[in-house]
Amino acid sequence: MSMNLVPSKNIYLDACATSPTHQEVIKEIENIQTNAWGNASSLHLHGLEAAEVIERCKFRIANHLNADQNNILFTSNATESNYLAIINTARQLNTGTIVISDVEHPSVLSAVKFLQKDGWNIRIWPVDQYGMVRLELMDELLSPPTRLVSLIWGQSEIGTIQPIETIGKECLSRKIVFHTDATQILSQGVINWKQLPVNLLSASAHKFQGPKGVGLLLYKMDELVDKPIFNTDTLLSNGFRIGTQPTSLIAGMTLALELLYKSSDISLIQSSTKLKSVNMLTKKIRNDLSKIEGLYFTGHPTQRLQHHISLLCTTPNKYPVSGREVVRQLSKRGYSASSSTACNSASLENSLVLNAIGIDLSLQKSGLRLSFGPWNLNDDFFNLPTMLQESIKMASYV
Repeated sequence: MSMNLVPSKNIYLDACATSPTHQEVIKEIENIQTNAWGNASSLHLHGLEAAEVIERCKFRIANHLNADQNNILFTSNATESNYLAIINTARQLNTGTIVISDVEHPSVLSAVKFLQKDGWNIRIWPVDQYGMVRLELMDELLSPPTRLVSLIWGQSEIGTIQPIETIGKECLSRKIVFHTDATQILSQGVINWKQLPVNLLSASAHKFQGPKGVGLLLYKMDELVDKPIFNTDTLLSNGFRIGTQPTSLIAGMTLALELLYKSSDISLIQSSTKLKSVNMLTKKIRNDLSKIEGLYFTGHPTQRLQHHISLLCTTPNKYPVSGREVVRQLSKRGYSASSSTACNSASLENSLVLNAIGIDLSLQKSGLRLSFGPWNLNDDFFNLPTMLQESIKMASYV
């Protein structure tokens, strides 16, 4: 290997796992930790200062997402948001059927399995070879006794974006509660919450250059349940933690959204100029990688996360190689990538998502994911195809 091809710094290509915290966000967290460190539940001056910071953050987030500030719940991450959305809501509804896809995040699978002991029936919405739910099954799956549907909006492993608007409108017409895991979506642009046909939306700050340890849950569903689903009594009765709010992390998440978003007076998703540049970079790299023999793209070719590339890695002779080994070899050559969704990257098991889209068993451990962000706009990717080819040569066969 020619050493002059190795980047002088490590190039981070794992945005779907986490993103580097924006420097302005770090400064904001330090500022709040210094000047508004009180417990927001306290009634004295320090507590009131912290409480005011949180209320102002709710107002700012509501302004950017076109949401009602009274329907924003802060959580520790998207996993907790998913649990709260699914379990709390289900326990306010009559027992029936919950529908999820077979490419959901593990936290959603865990939440619905938890509800089975309460008498809920679980139905899986199959996906096609691109990871898109099969819309021809919508009428069947949304018929009674279906009461709750939870679908991931942007699939982190293969990048496919589900037709959330179409499904949401159908759920709305049938008075079915609709939740979406939008963990990968908020980094891609602005959503207009009031116009989105979704009742519950989960997200996590560290996916859009905010801090780890804080997420949010948006909700609008008073007309579908008899009583509030996110008050103190229901949170405690379902075993979820409730306590001191992390004021500085909430402030950091709020600023991260403001740094990312340019306008909220639009419907669904629109990318800022910087995000469009990231998308153009991703397309160029995808085009460069398409010329390498033995690489096969996964996920939908167009309806996908625009900063995301997912591949199956084989040798030019079509022998599948270990995605985990490719990641290790790329790391030695200055690139940080991923072999699967971050929550499963340490697992030696085959990919449930690749299995769901019909990938042959022999190829399910050969997945590779590259995901980009604004921090990559000044990086030099001229040698990435060469480094990936060398990494595949050095990786072990599956």
